Amino acid sequence: MKGKGATRQAAKKSFLVSANTAGLLKPVSIGVTVISILVAVVLLLLQTVNKPIVQLQVNAGLEHVTLAMINEQISPWFPDGYMTLDVNAIKDELHNMVMVSQVSVEKVWPDTLKINIEEERPVAIWNDKSMLSEKGDILPVALKQLQLPKLNGANQESKMVMQHFLLFNRWGKRHKIELTAIKHSSAGWLLKYKTGLTIWLDSTTAMNGLQQLDSVIEQFDLTRIKRIDMRYEQGFAVAWKDSMSQAQG
Repeated sequence: MKGKGATRQAAKKSFLVSANTAGLLKPVSIGVTVISILVAVVLLLLQTVNKPIVQLQVNAGLEHVTLAMINEQISPWFPDGYMTLDVNAIKDELHNMVMVSQVSVEKVWPDTLKINIEEERPVAIWNDKSMLSEKGDILPVALKQLQLPKLNGANQESKMVMQHFLLFNRWGKRHKIELTAIKHSSAGWLLKYKTGLTIWLDSTTAMNGLQQLDSVIEQFDLTRIKRIDMRYEQGFAVAWKDSMSQAQG
């Protein structure tokens, strides 16, 4: 009798274990099914949303950056899918182009990449082999077709030279003479004008020299003057084109 009783007890425990296992498997099975459905929905959405971006829209009016140059720069990333296209990488690559000052890149649903570029505006040729922006930044390219003033100086002085050029240029426009070149060296500032006139200014008192010249310049016919030297402590020297005689002011 004891043996039979032990057998019934063991069978009862086995039944309880089986029942508990079945109860656990049911929610696990439901969870796996739900996850599978979610994954399938996400994959379907990705396939729907990640349509190929194949259209390129670039703002018009660019002078120095061509569509061919842009296509070459973005070719590692474009075209691609809407979700996977890396607009930040494209923006960084375009911003590294020599003649690009500012750039924005955005995706436009469903298949367009929109690029807006603001070009550098070169103001002068720098040392005959590069160019300067209005801020004095060196642009490592010289576009010979641009008729720009020629500036010369040490590379570390580019911003200072540009600041002086803008001041000198304003002075020339006020007197209706076109500044075509300036050179900064240990000898001072050499200004060259379209009429053939050259003006020497002291490095440290350049604008004072031009202000001093303002007071007497109306007395001269600038078309007849070859050179004005303002580097004297007292007065200035004038060399005339015709006789090349020198007058002390």
